Amino acid sequence: MKNNIITPQYKNGIFLRKNQSFVCRNHRITQSQLKSIQKYWPLFGIDYQLNNINFELIFKNNYPVIVDIGFGSGDSLIQTAISSYDKNFLGIEVYSPGIGSCLRLAYISNVKNLKIIRYDAVEVIENMIKNHTVSKIQIFFPDPWPKKRHHKRRIIQYNFLKKILKKLIFNGILHIKTDSEEYAAHISDTIQKIHQYLNLSDTNNYIENSLTYIETKFEKKANILGNKIFNLIFQSKF
Repeated sequence: MKNNIITPQYKNGIFLRKNQSFVCRNHRITQSQLKSIQKYWPLFGIDYQLNNINFELIFKNNYPVIVDIGFGSGDSLIQTAISSYDKNFLGIEVYSPGIGSCLRLAYISNVKNLKIIRYDAVEVIENMIKNHTVSKIQIFFPDPWPKKRHHKRRIIQYNFLKKILKKLIFNGILHIKTDSEEYAAHISDTIQKIHQYLNLSDTNNYIENSLTYIETKFEKKANILGNKIFNLIFQSKF
């Protein structure tokens, strides 16, 4: 597994610094997580490359593909993959501890329909995903970067939403969940500017959190704290 996260970009020999939706801190990784990466990455991992993924080739079938951006430790992703054997899952994450935990759980659960990429999701979407090949993209509890000076780091921005739209099949789904009301409003306001997205909420706003799915750790924590969960679900008309 390659350790680089961001592809260097230069103009006239000058390095262009990019805003990131994450900060690469020295997150503590356990020996178990590290060993899981070393042992199981060849089974589930895909190294970043400047080429489109052939989903039918890597999954050995033509089932619908769901992309999960920022899956954390991967518990809910693994459980969803197990219960959805007729779908393929591509998880994108940058943090090694979560990847190690996810790989271990995927191996002991004998998951067959999962692949993982450790890289910046914006670049993966742009450079590795072929247009109109993904049935669903889910982004659950992205970092809200609540301070105004950090809003530029939010992954949900106009340009990223436009890139996602191109990757979804016709009638494909973008599902975002957050417990930050301010961030939810930002997402809703931003996506309304892209007319090829159809808001599936009856009120053209948010969908009540009564859907059937497996909770993430962040969602469980939000529920314990009594935080309201905002579901934003959109369909591609592109």
